[in-house]
Amino acid sequence: MPPPKPDEKPEIPNKPILDSTDCKAWNNFISQSNQNVLLDFSFAGYKHGMEEAPDGLSLGYKVYNVCDYGAIPNDGKSDRDAFIKAYQAAIGGAVQKPHAKAVIYFPEGKYILHTSADNSNGSSNAIFLRAGDIVLKGAGRDKTTLVMQDPNLPASSALYSSPVMLEFKHFSGLSKLTDVTAFAAKGDFSVKVASTQGINVGDWVCLNVQNNNAEFVAQEISPYKVESFMTNLKNDGVRVIDYHQVKSISHDTVTFEEPIMHQVEAQWGWTIEKYPHYENVGIEDLTFEGNAKADFAHHASWEDDGAYKPVSMNRITNGWMRRVNFVNVSEAFTVSNSANVSVYDVKISGVRGHSSIRSQASSRVFIGAVKDCSNGYIHNTKTFLEGAGQYHATGVSKQSIGTVLWRNSWGLDSNFECHATQPRATLVDCCKGGWLQFRQGGDKAQVPNHLADLTIWNFESSTSFTGIWNWYDTSSYWWKFLPPIIVGFHGKACDFNLQQVTLDESHGKTVDPESLYEAQLKHRIGYLPAWINNLKTQ
Repeated sequence: MPPPKPDEKPEIPNKPILDSTDCKAWNNFISQSNQNVLLDFSFAGYKHGMEEAPDGLSLGYKVYNVCDYGAIPNDGKSDRDAFIKAYQAAIGGAVQKPHAKAVIYFPEGKYILHTSADNSNGSSNAIFLRAGDIVLKGAGRDKTTLVMQDPNLPASSALYSSPVMLEFKHFSGLSKLTDVTAFAAKGDFSVKVASTQGINVGDWVCLNVQNNNAEFVAQEISPYKVESFMTNLKNDGVRVIDYHQVKSISHDTVTFEEPIMHQVEAQWGWTIEKYPHYENVGIEDLTFEGNAKADFAHHASWEDDGAYKPVSMNRITNGWMRRVNFVNVSEAFTVSNSANVSVYDVKISGVRGHSSIRSQASSRVFIGAVKDCSNGYIHNTKTFLEGAGQYHATGVSKQSIGTVLWRNSWGLDSNFECHATQPRATLVDCCKGGWLQFRQGGDKAQVPNHLADLTIWNFESSTSFTGIWNWYDTSSYWWKFLPPIIVGFHGKACDFNLQQVTLDESHGKTVDPESLYEAQLKHRIGYLPAWINNLKTQ
């Protein structure tokens, strides 16, 4: 166990202290009762939640000031070329650089990184940052602003196909290392494999399966049945993508740092895959500003859905974003094909757009203290609403697993995102905001919106719901959730169909522990790390 910091009180790890208010779900978890329904979400985030990412300027990396490469703040002219020159200097001309050990720094002021003049042959292009150990840093989110002055044009007829302005991305994909040879349960840390050749302690790998066997598909969607239009599940099959760091190797057994969050049955063709990625990528102390439409309407046009997407991460481990604002954006930030990235202390404002912060096909992403107070028109009522929020709030998409949404707040015309294509094991923890159906997202071919282990803990609803809330709507293509676990739902009234939930405990009042993530993290390591205590007080 790491030594506690000065403001932390060490405790004995894993000491089974029952909750005095008799929260049965929590007590069953810490006693590991056979009635326990909770997974352990405490491994989410940078360094498995145990430490805060270092400030970029404390790392000893070389600092590349964009003004030294021609950027001039506040002059109304594009600084894109200057930024690219600073980035190229940081990577020394390498196509991909695993360890740039660089901070690209923007002093106080506004810097324009995309205008229509940057388009070529009628197309917009992302700026790809292909490096690890690199931090994008400003003088403070109230001081440094990176501007998308004009929209990125769509790459196809798809409404969301506009590229991102800045994308941290490793361009290599998965490749098979070995087969899994035996059963492993949810919560286990080890799998047996045919060979450990090519796997080393400390490596990041992917526990992977894709199989459209009818029995496997039926098992995955139980207690419901696969429907004819669910072509993602029927044709592509069950797909689990779960990134892990190797803790130890012994003979035919690989042990991970993190628990497995999906049952593994070797008969379905589970494998361990090589996972190329970058590590230690940070974004901090900045504001990203777009110029999104004032009258956003969902799926009305490419300008509504994706014209202003300022930044994203793809194939990153132990990355972070913090102390960042987004103003007038279509989509704020997406973390794709990544693991243990932390995104916190983020504010979204200006005119509302399509989406907030999401974990997409990623493992154990922590998204916390995101405040969405964007404003916009509500088209079905033709009214303007202060604090409407992004259409999709913080959430998940594709084969995400182990995501934690912690103490986020969003608008009255929004709800957390569950954008289909097989997300699993998501914790919505101490969040507050709108509670609306059909804000989750997902094409009918890709539903259910969420598979097993959606866990909603002490959610405070800001909007009432009349009638009975069905989680699996047989009259709609677009609203289908496997039975969630709900504890401490409170605020505005909403009654759930109890035949469609795994658990609905303490409905209408909060429970102790207040935060499941905090309680599980403290239970695992014996104390609550300073970073999360500090974040709670901000």
